[in-house]
Amino acid sequence: MITGEKVNLCSRNQADLIREAIWGSDEETNALDPMAGKIVNCLTFAIKTLDGKHIGTCGVYNFDARDGQIGIRIGDKEYWGKGYGTDAVSVLVNCCLTTLGIKRIWLKVLPTNARAIRCYEKCGFTRCGKMIYDGIEFVVMDRR
Repeated sequence: MITGEKVNLCSRNQADLIREAIWGSDEETNALDPMAGKIVNCLTFAIKTLDGKHIGTCGVYNFDARDGQIGIRIGDKEYWGKGYGTDAVSVLVNCCLTTLGIKRIWLKVLPTNARAIRCYEKCGFTRCGKMIYDGIEFVVMDRR
């Protein structure tokens, strides 16, 4: 378990996976975070509040010693806009930099997802380009 100020990142259990599948069928959530691209290798975590409530998932994907892609989804809408995502990203980035030794961390985000972009900027990410995956245009952001 990796602890932040508001969240713990921990192993996902069967109940977490079921909840994540339910969140994955939510149209509003999918509109903000469409699944696009290819995943080669990954390390994923459940995002839980400090009192143990499962509120989302995050992970590092397609990573090696040089760079890795991160992703996050706060599936429980009651926790949107309250700093839980920012804390989870901060904890995940710290894990990538210190534990995994990744030099460059990058992510893709829809240009219309202003809340996510603000979160990433608070965590030190800057815009570095654009990409199109599966016909969807994304802003690319990174942190070194």
